Amino acid sequence: MFFIRKADLEDFKDIASIHFKSWHAAYLDLLPKSYVESQNNLFEKIKMWQEVIAHPDVIIWIAYDANHNNLGFIGYFNNSKCYEITTLYVLPEYQGLGIGTKLVRTSLQAILESNINTSFYLWVLEANIAAIHFYEKFGFVYTGENNKENYKGTQITDVKMVRNTDALLP
Repeated sequence: MFFIRKADLEDFKDIASIHFKSWHAAYLDLLPKSYVESQNNLFEKIKMWQEVIAHPDVIIWIAYDANHNNLGFIGYFNNSKCYEITTLYVLPEYQGLGIGTKLVRTSLQAILESNINTSFYLWVLEANIAAIHFYEKFGFVYTGENNKENYKGTQITDVKMVRNTDALLP
């Protein structure tokens, strides 16, 4: 059994650890190994999350178990009534249990309850078909916009998805 709550300032180390472990597992088969290793540094993630979690325009929700172990999180950036989902990670050993779905559903519902006229978007790795299908369940659609990065001869492409305002939450 797991629960969802808004993150506290003290959660930054757990968030960084979840981000580090999950990012590695998620991208190791989708990106060059040297890229994953160069971009995924726990020390840097701890520093980053210590700053990010304190930012007034950032909203982070955490999934935790009955023993208060943090299992996953979702992060949004609020940019004047437009929310960008910047992160959604669940520890690899807890994936497939509905935690990511509950994180997305809880956070979208909370934001929509306080601001019905808002929009959501995110960037997702084009090669991450499972993540794209996951976001489609929540009404996100590909906009045609993409961001390309060249890493040692490998093109890495992120695609932009926006949430259809008429979409119902699953």
